[in-house]
Amino acid sequence: MRREPALNIPWLLQGDISIPKLASNLVLALGLFLALGLSACGGQTTKADQAAQNGILIIGNGADPKTLDPHLLIGMPEANIVSALSEGLVVPDPDSVNEVRPGVAERWVHSSDFRRWTFHLRKDARWSDGTPVTAQDFVYGFHRMLTPELGAEGADLLHVIRNARAFNRGEIDDFGQVGVAAPDTHRLELTLEYPAPYLLPMLAGTNFFPVNRAAVEAGGDMGDSQNRWASAGNYVGNGPFLLSEWHVNRFILLERNPQYWDAANVALNGIRFVPIEDPAAEVDAFLKGELHVTQTIPEGSVAELTRTHPDSVMREDMLGAYVYTLNVRSPPFDDLRVRKALALAIDRTSLVNELKSGQKPIGGFVPPGIPGYDAVPAPAPNLAAARELLAQAGYPGGRGFPRLSVLVNRYPFHETVARIVTRQWQDGLGIKVSVQAEPWKDYLDSTGDGDFQIARSGWVAGYYDPGTFLDIMVTDGLNNESGWSDPAYDALLAKARQTADRPTRLALMREAEDMMLAQQPVIPLMNYSQTYLLDPRVKGWGNSINGNHVYKFISFATN
Repeated sequence: MRREPALNIPWLLQGDISIPKLASNLVLALGLFLALGLSACGGQTTKADQAAQNGILIIGNGADPKTLDPHLLIGMPEANIVSALSEGLVVPDPDSVNEVRPGVAERWVHSSDFRRWTFHLRKDARWSDGTPVTAQDFVYGFHRMLTPELGAEGADLLHVIRNARAFNRGEIDDFGQVGVAAPDTHRLELTLEYPAPYLLPMLAGTNFFPVNRAAVEAGGDMGDSQNRWASAGNYVGNGPFLLSEWHVNRFILLERNPQYWDAANVALNGIRFVPIEDPAAEVDAFLKGELHVTQTIPEGSVAELTRTHPDSVMREDMLGAYVYTLNVRSPPFDDLRVRKALALAIDRTSLVNELKSGQKPIGGFVPPGIPGYDAVPAPAPNLAAARELLAQAGYPGGRGFPRLSVLVNRYPFHETVARIVTRQWQDGLGIKVSVQAEPWKDYLDSTGDGDFQIARSGWVAGYYDPGTFLDIMVTDGLNNESGWSDPAYDALLAKARQTADRPTRLALMREAEDMMLAQQPVIPLMNYSQTYLLDPRVKGWGNSINGNHVYKFISFATN
């Protein structure tokens, strides 16, 4: 599960560990196209042309990342980069969105009930400092991720492992009771809390990545969330690329990692991630030959770009939900009638039609697309019922309703969505709600601290299972920003987790989702889809349900 800073899709300092400087050929290549400032005018060679010739991919990455620590990130700008720097037991299959390929693990077996898994690690896996990657590194990584003091928001995903939740919540303090073991250097055993036939795609996520113990401890304690080990010059990863440079709000530069076990099959020499939060500026950079990939295309520009650059416009329907989260801890959202009134007053079909960005209205937290799971259809607006509920709550015709705001991260699309929804609330209910836009990093802090009234939330799945969404809303869930809690909901999900029969399990999850939606801690609005520009020379880009692409498989076409 990942937070989205932008539709289409969201650390740094001391230590004795260092990485090699850029290889001389990459330095020369970068210096050439950056120093010349080549442009597309008059048919001249562009920065993107020169970079492609030298095997350097230039990507518009939306916001500048808050962190590159794989255990502390929750956003897509961060995951896009870290997935190139580090590698888990498996990697996503670019040709099949629900399959994986071997990563550090070259093979694996599991018990018939999917509770016990054994992974055999390849003996040629190396950290970027040249030391071997071992099963003990994964044990250390899981231990760190679950350490309560670290406060990792993605630790919930590891609760599939036996006793992981109890350790993460401080109910036990002996990590030896957690179902993670390394019987030898190249064998890792996981014992799960419940059957998880969907485990393999989960393991491709950054939350399950190992970290280099020496690098982490050179920067501080295991549980220190301010540890600055994950910075240029200090980062020790095991992925296909190295962190070479990080210039905040300018660019992040990666170079090919010669220590990577499959380095011979990595085609790119480097990747340059450029944070451009304005979609129009990002598209302009692409058209000028300064980027190979954008994060998005501005609303209203898709048709023209499809006409002028038909080979570059790409569209992906992601397994994601765009919702408004209501803070139920305080008035007026501690009143169910208010929450339901706001939900009933939204015309989702009108919203997506006005946006003209290809989204589809949804009614549930779990978006359409999971085989065997019937997604909740988008409800029709009901202004009469909404007004009656608001009057019952003490705000007839909207009179006396407090001034509220919708918190979004600073991005044109999200601000447009908020203006449309708040206009519908004012026209339909007579209430005024303002829009509060914050930079990505501040927005993450505000939502994480519960410092909001209504907040835009975007979640994309890492694997095909409703639990990747529904587990967010459990009591005390680390990403349950609404503060909502219902023991009956928790019990249904717990029962579903223990159920091996898939149809029965999905039925229990649908019952839990209906229960949660009836209490309306979130208002689902639409699914996530990604429309962006991709240089036709880029090959091996692959498919994705969450906006992540596997850079080790990417290359440039040779004419």
